[in-house]
Amino acid sequence: MGDGGDFDVVVLGAGPAGEVGAIRAAQLGFKVAVVERSPHLGGTCLNVGCIPTKALIASAQTFHKLKISKDLGFAVGEVSCNWHQVMDRKDDIVEQQRRGLRFLMKKNKIAVIKGTGALADRTTLAVAGEDEQQSQIKFKHLLIASGSQVTEFPPFVSNSTNIMNSDTVLSIDHIPSSLAIIGGGVVGMEFACMFAEFGSKVSVYEAAETILPDIDTEVVQTLQRSCKKKGINIFANTKIEALTDCGQDGVQVKAGDRTEVFAKVLLSIGRTPCSAALQLQNIGVELDARGFVPVATDTYRVQGHDHIYAVGDVIATQALAHTASAEALRAVENMAGKSPPAIDYRSSPMAIYTAPEIAAIGSRAEELQAQGVEFKQVKFPFAPLAKAKIEGHTEGFIKILFDPRYHEILGVHIVNAKATELIAEFVLGKNLETTLDEIAHSIHPHPTLSETIMEAAHAGVHGQAIHM
Repeated sequence: MGDGGDFDVVVLGAGPAGEVGAIRAAQLGFKVAVVERSPHLGGTCLNVGCIPTKALIASAQTFHKLKISKDLGFAVGEVSCNWHQVMDRKDDIVEQQRRGLRFLMKKNKIAVIKGTGALADRTTLAVAGEDEQQSQIKFKHLLIASGSQVTEFPPFVSNSTNIMNSDTVLSIDHIPSSLAIIGGGVVGMEFACMFAEFGSKVSVYEAAETILPDIDTEVVQTLQRSCKKKGINIFANTKIEALTDCGQDGVQVKAGDRTEVFAKVLLSIGRTPCSAALQLQNIGVELDARGFVPVATDTYRVQGHDHIYAVGDVIATQALAHTASAEALRAVENMAGKSPPAIDYRSSPMAIYTAPEIAAIGSRAEELQAQGVEFKQVKFPFAPLAKAKIEGHTEGFIKILFDPRYHEILGVHIVNAKATELIAEFVLGKNLETTLDEIAHSIHPHPTLSETIMEAAHAGVHGQAIHM
């Protein structure tokens, strides 16, 4: 490969953090290179995460609408699913986004270097290419955005056939008749709802006392009721004792006194930062016990190095694509000597694409109680709204936690088919320090699901909602 050249900014990783950081650096006038070890730009999010999974979930939602079309006044006959076409659509969407990223790199004159990067010294990145040849890249600034990878705990490891993980399941060539999901976190529950809609008999095993342990209790209860209606079995506080791959006969799952055979097993037990290969020890930086890179979270500078930054899944902040992108923007602007506002992680939204969806910002009631923070809460269901009835999205509610004196918003929790779209109003509101009173007096269009926000605010301010 030879000498890789000199750059103002080298970005290690081309996922949501890396590609955003690289583009912003180029916009600020830096000479930029991106080093990416995977065949495609976009990282986990685009290739085996957010985008392909949401494409499949969208198909599952369409399938659901077709199955209940009679209730909407249509007679379409027997509805069936062509899984190969569903997967082709998913792949087409991913490829369109890949082409878009390649175009953006070219448009912004960003050099894309394929290979695995590691720190040789404070200003040099050693890159091992696919041909196993080495190159040396000099940089003035380095942005580490190497992301994360699927976590597996031996002896429970995927084999890409009967026992899959969240990466390999996206290439499954058929809808499994039955599916055991090990792990009831965000990824596990999204796949549970999606495959159940396509007809799989799904069981979820979670070692914690509840699925989605970091989500509001009432929200989780609503999701659990919905899962029960879909035929999804949830076994919380349950540890897997053995997985036995029986070939064509499926996988035997032993959990406590239960033993059941499933066509497929999906391991969904978290992700691990891609940090070991960085060789940060060469510049005197030690990873923490979980493998995260230590940074100052107001600037994202790696401890002890003013010219090296780290963002996204490789640092100990929220492992969310949109949060990683926001961190990258701030890191690069700090490189340029600007003073971007620090991220308020309490206003960084959680978005979960289960059925119904879940979205949240800020604190949960349990957290505020543990901290001794005085608060009030108000809850308003979607069921009374005309638009919710029109769209068939009456399930769920919005809950707002607020300061009783100044009506400052402390937390918002939404469970509904459109929750991930509705949360954005509160993200902006919290950043602007909007009060519940201001939301109550803001006119929301009718008929929309967003009226639920206004109704909940009225209930908080006046003690009573208008339409309930």
